Amino acid sequence: MTETQIRTVAVVGAGAMGAMYAAHFVEGGMETALVASGDRAARLRGAPTTVNGEPLRARVVEPGVDDFHADLVLVAVKHHDLAAALDDIAPVVGPGTTFVSVLNGLDSEVTIAERFGSDGVVLCIALGMAAGREGSEVTYLSPGHLVIGTSPGLAATERVHAVGAALDAAGLEWQTPADMRHEMWWKFMVNTAINQASAVLRRPYAAFTDEGPARSLMLALAHEVVALSRAEGVHLGDADLTRWDSVLRGLPGDGLTSMLQDVVAGRPTEVALFADRVTALGQEHGIPTPYNQMVSWILAAR
Repeated sequence: MTETQIRTVAVVGAGAMGAMYAAHFVEGGMETALVASGDRAARLRGAPTTVNGEPLRARVVEPGVDDFHADLVLVAVKHHDLAAALDDIAPVVGPGTTFVSVLNGLDSEVTIAERFGSDGVVLCIALGMAAGREGSEVTYLSPGHLVIGTSPGLAATERVHAVGAALDAAGLEWQTPADMRHEMWWKFMVNTAINQASAVLRRPYAAFTDEGPARSLMLALAHEVVALSRAEGVHLGDADLTRWDSVLRGLPGDGLTSMLQDVVAGRPTEVALFADRVTALGQEHGIPTPYNQMVSWILAAR
């Protein structure tokens, strides 16, 4: 056993992703807790979560009430809940705690590092996950896979290896790319394109695979991110667009993006992470981003 071995996992955000990952960590033999406060903790205790029909065997830990120390904190809340989530997890964090965020966008790791220090933060993106939540019932068709890594100023590679070992034990697929920043920007491009185009048009994945107005909007949103990536020194290109097209064609045609699910349910969207971030970067670099500006206006108006 090494000092960085992960034995205890705290998951903050018990939605579809958080609960699905928690169930895997439980099956992997790690002591796993759902961290929540107040009414949210009461709801989790009152209506225990099931994952694919099986009770989720993770305890509910309420900050300031229950005692728990986390070797690993998995952050799986929506972006607008991140600040409150970091307050919730503070009591379970120690000097050796490692943080993994499966939030969309480019900035959640920065926010976590500012609060708890950068040396525990592992970069992560989640790909290919197909899951949903109705009440206390979580179902998933595929857990997808995680891409993890680090960059200068963040966690040492030993922490990345420890997270990988925990994912292996949990039966979750993962990989470490040679250029994690490029991978983060690729996912940012994908989310900016498909999440927002689907949310505005209210169309499933299949609508974006064939030539036509829906696909044209998706690609226009993606090309604005490509232009910005070059200004940021990342250099996305045609190969990245081709890679996304291959992934898109492998997704369930009738599947709905998370942002479209939010629109249909009347929940706040993550447009601030995508269109608003793109337009801000466009202003910074003097690069026009009219398609993302349009999407921002539409989703804000709705």
